[in-house]
Amino acid sequence: MVQIFLKRTNGAVQCLNAPATITELRSYVAELEGVEACDLRLSTAAYDLIDNESFDLQENSTLFAHLRLLGGGKKRKKKTYTKPKKIKHKKKKVPKAVFKFYEVKADGTIERLRKDCPSETCGVGTFMAQHKDRRTCGKCGLTFKNP
Repeated sequence: MVQIFLKRTNGAVQCLNAPATITELRSYVAELEGVEACDLRLSTAAYDLIDNESFDLQENSTLFAHLRLLGGGKKRKKKTYTKPKKIKHKKKKVPKAVFKFYEVKADGTIERLRKDCPSETCGVGTFMAQHKDRRTCGKCGLTFKNP
């Protein structure tokens, strides 16, 4: 027989000579605790011991007795928000948006309608936005005022 330590539900530690199977051990501990064997859980090293298995514990190992709990946590109240949710900006889909940036002339040449950003960080192909009084780069923030 193997000698084991049993930590009971009240916190007391008891030394036992372990029986051959876990089912026998569970019924013995249930008698000690005064509860039914089906309500008692035995665990060791974060593993639950399953009935009808052989006893593979080492000498002087510790078993923990737990009782099954009914129910769960409290039901939480549904939150009521004071402000309405912020509506995210949806980008407008513009059909044939390329025609804003380029114009094809009668002789077949292509002309750019927008100016490129002269900044070194942006590079060629980054157009500047046209406003009433200024031109602005959306990438680097460079702004030129119209004369």
